[in-house]
Order: sequence, then structure tokens, then C-alpha cells
Amino acid sequence: MKNKDIKKLQINYAKTNIEFFLKLLKENFNPDFNKLYIKEIKRLSQGFNIRLNREQKLQFCKKCNIYWSVDTRQIRLNSKDKTKEYICKKCGHVKRIKL
Repeated sequence: MKNKDIKKLQINYAKTNIEFFLKLLKENFNPDFNKLYIKEIKRLSQGFNIRLNREQKLQFCKKCNIYWSVDTRQIRLNSKDKTKEYICKKCGHVKRIKL
């Protein structure tokens, strides 16, 4: 096999692993391991240069690596800046998205 083919196989493998970990997070399979799942998702996406889409990025806090649910985040609309703000209740990190 050529190097290109091996790299494509590795990237496809990493994408399927990312999807698998996101599925585990959504199903709330084991809440004790949520931080580990998120760290693994970040490691795979950075290691293989795979871009996460918006829905995937909004599932966890970028600073403290906690899975965002109704209990762990607050959503606020900022009419002055015309942004939607996601505020982590654990660390206070604010993620702003333009509307």
C-alpha cells in the first residue's frame, strides 16, 4: 500500500472512533468516563487534523472538558453583540457564536 492509502485509512478510522465516542456521550453510557471520552475526541481530531463541526463542538466545554447538558451549561442571547452565549456552570467559560 502507498502512503496516501495508509493515511486515508487512518483518517477514516479516526473519524469512526470520534463518531463512536460522541454516540457514547449522547447515550450517557457511563457519566464517569465523559471527560475521558472528550479528551480522546480532542486527541484524535488534533492528531489526524480532523475538523469537528459546530454541533460536535457545542457538546462539551473547551476549557474543562465536561459534557454539556441542561444541568452544566447556561444559554444566553446577547442582543448587543448579536451572539448566542454558552456558559459553563463548572468553570465559567463563555463560548460565543454569532447569530
